[in-house]
Formats: sequence, structure tokens, C-alpha cells
Amino acid sequence: MARKKVVKKIQKKAKKETKVIGRKEFIFNLISLVVVLGIALYFGGRSLYYYSLQNAKTEAKTLSGLVLANNKIVNEGDGFHQIDEGYYFKGNVENNYVWFANRLFRILKINEDESVKLVSENYAATFMWGEKTDYKESNVRLWLNKTEQEHTGVYYNTIPSQDTFLIKTQYTEDTLDNDKVVEGKESAKEFVTTLTITDYINAGGKNSFLKNGKLFYLIGHNKDGENLYVEEDGSVVGTDSLSGYGIRPVITLNSKVTISQGDGSRDNPFVVDMCGNNNYVDSYVKLGNDTYKVIENNNDKLMMYKTTYLSMNGEEVFSGFHNYDGSRFDPYDGNSIGYFLNNGYLETLSYKDILVENNYYNGYINEETDYNFLNNYSNTVTCKVALVNIFDYNSSNELNDYYHINTISDESTMIYSTYSNGLLFEDDINELKHIIPVVSIKTSSIKSGSGRGDDPYIAG
Repeated sequence: MARKKVVKKIQKKAKKETKVIGRKEFIFNLISLVVVLGIALYFGGRSLYYYSLQNAKTEAKTLSGLVLANNKIVNEGDGFHQIDEGYYFKGNVENNYVWFANRLFRILKINEDESVKLVSENYAATFMWGEKTDYKESNVRLWLNKTEQEHTGVYYNTIPSQDTFLIKTQYTEDTLDNDKVVEGKESAKEFVTTLTITDYINAGGKNSFLKNGKLFYLIGHNKDGENLYVEEDGSVVGTDSLSGYGIRPVITLNSKVTISQGDGSRDNPFVVDMCGNNNYVDSYVKLGNDTYKVIENNNDKLMMYKTTYLSMNGEEVFSGFHNYDGSRFDPYDGNSIGYFLNNGYLETLSYKDILVENNYYNGYINEETDYNFLNNYSNTVTCKVALVNIFDYNSSNELNDYYHINTISDESTMIYSTYSNGLLFEDDINELKHIIPVVSIKTSSIKSGSGRGDDPYIAG
């Protein structure tokens, strides 16, 4: 009996001890689990955080970041150079192409704040500098930038959502003295400028990517106070401010602008992510068998020029501007090219029913008006088919020797025409030239397409 009691006591004690040990282990394991989970959550969260940052950088690459990451800095010759104010491309480089707002640019410079200064690959219009030689009061500045004056900022208005992409570009009016640039005393800032003589020299001048076989103005003067322009061979020449040459816009994209694709080459340029912003300008539109390019979108009315010369029955039509002395574009004057375009030619178009009337400006541009760009808006003509205005935005530099709608005066027998090298010329109204029709449609006429050259908008 005594032995049985001892065994029972031992068993009870063992049972009691087992229960105590199990509770301690449970508490220990619970604490351990909490600690492990805490560590896992902490480091897991950090990993996800850094992964998301890395992934964001991969998906949203800034233009300046890509350029800086993919260009080795050189100290001499062609390539990517570093200066106190940032970096710039010099010489015959081939990796600084940017596609922005449906048009092609070249990178001039990466600024200290990582904003990017661009210049248009081609000229955007061809006209005279103006009566005064300084840039501030020139036709060029008023055409490029929107001011308090009505009708200014023709080029600025072609860029969609300007505040989203642009910051102001700083410039000075420098002087070229025997191949040496003397910096101007005062600097200014505008949303759009054109190339300065300093831009051109820094890039390498005639031995650089800026030489494109075209004639175009530069901001600056020679030592005699003349304006400057670039010849087809890339040399810089002094000129009268009333001569007509190409205008190459310069803009600066802010540092946050991102790239959706591209490597900077001509065939695969950096493509700026427009974030859904589009105003149709520079888009292609197919009307019947004809292709047009949009000049302007005003109140959902697209003004556009034909990308090839006027033809009828498969034959190109060469025409004079007027049969007699009068040189005004007039849809109601049987001797004017305006009458032919809005009657005989219009009737041959299969898409004539979707064309809408628009107001086309054709004020005098002459010595009496100081060749002032704003006088262009002193007169309008309303019609369905017009001609390109010399102050229209026009990014197609392949078209050659064609008439403009602008007139010099009622008495003059001279009219403006443009050549593909960027020269604005005065020709006799009876000269036979190419004709480039300009028409307008409502944006609601667009039925399909993306507006690219290989996938134009289809209207109907």
C-alpha cells in the first residue's frame, strides 16, 4: 500500500511538472514568433519599398537622367562636354535627338537643375527679322512668344499644355567679332527663343549637328551691328534685318519630363511622354487620297496644309498668283489663284463637303508697315481653300518654291514665295510656281487613326 501511494505521488508530481514546462514553452514560442514576424515584416517592407523605388526609376526615366547616364564626358572634340552651368553636346553627335509635341528636336544642353535645352531640328517658319535689329522688338520674338499683344505667340500656341513641360530659357544678345563672341550686357528669359550665336559656336558651328543645309537666323550681331544668319554650308554671315530666313525655335524642358521610349538616335529618338496632352498640331490627316498636316487648332477647327503640291487628274498644277497687276488673294476675283482654288479645284475634291470656311489672314507686309508681323492680321479673307501664310507654323521643310497668301500691296506685282532651304523671296505674280492648298475641318470630323505619318487621322 505504501508503495502505491509513493507511485501516485510521483505520477502527480510529474504531471504537475509537465504542465508547468508546457506553459513556459508556449510563452517562449509565442514571443519568438512575434519577434520573427516583426523582423520579417520590417525587412520585407523595406525590400518592397526599395523595389518600388527602383521599379519607379525604371518606368519613369527623366530625359536628363537618361542623357547623363548614357554619355561619357569628354574634354575635347565631338561629344558630351561638362561646364560650370551643366553639360552640352558639341560636334557631329548622333545621339541627341528628341521627339516632343509631334516634332523633332536636338539637345543643346543639360542645365545645372537638370532641365534640358532643345533646338528644333528644322526651321518652323521663314520670314524677315523686322525693322529693328534687336531681338526684343523683332518679329521673331513676337512670333515665338505670347505677349500682351494680340496674335503673338504663334509658335508657343502650337505646344500643348506648355506649363506642364516648359520653363523659361535664358539668353543674351551677343556680338560676333572676328570669330570671337563678346557676351551681351543683359540677359533675358522667354519660354521660346531661337538659337543664339553663343549656342551655335559652343555646339561647334559649321562642324556640328546644328548645320542642316538650311538658312536660319541667330540671335546676335556682328561688329557692324548687322543681324546674323547661318548659310547652307554652316558659316555665319551678317545680313539685313529685312531679309527672310528660317526660324529654329529653342525651348527648355523641365527636369521632371520623362521619356517613354527611344535611345536618342535619329531613327529612335527619345520620345517625351506627353501624358495624354495633344492639340493635333503637326498631326497627319487623310482626306480622300490626300494627306495634310495640321498647322493650328483653333476652337476645334483644324487648319492644315497639303503635304504635296496641288495636282489635278494626276498632274501637278503650276500656277501664277494673279493674271494682272493686283496681288490680293481673292476667292471672288476670277484672275486670282484664290478664285481657282475655291471653285475649279474645290469641285474636284471628293471630301469637299467636310471642309469648313475659315478666316485666313493676308495683311500687307512691306516697308510702309515696317515689315511688322502683326500687320499680317489687319486683313482677313474667308474661304474654304487658301495658301500658306509666311507666319504660319510650318514644320515641313521639303516643299519648295511655292506661293504664300501674303501680299506686299495692291499696286505691287511682287508676291512672297519660300524655298526649301529656308529663303523667303519676292517673286513676280505671273511666275509659275508650286501651289500648296490649305484647308480646315472640324475636329469632330476625325473618325479614326493616331495622327502619325504611318497612321494618319481619317476624317469623314
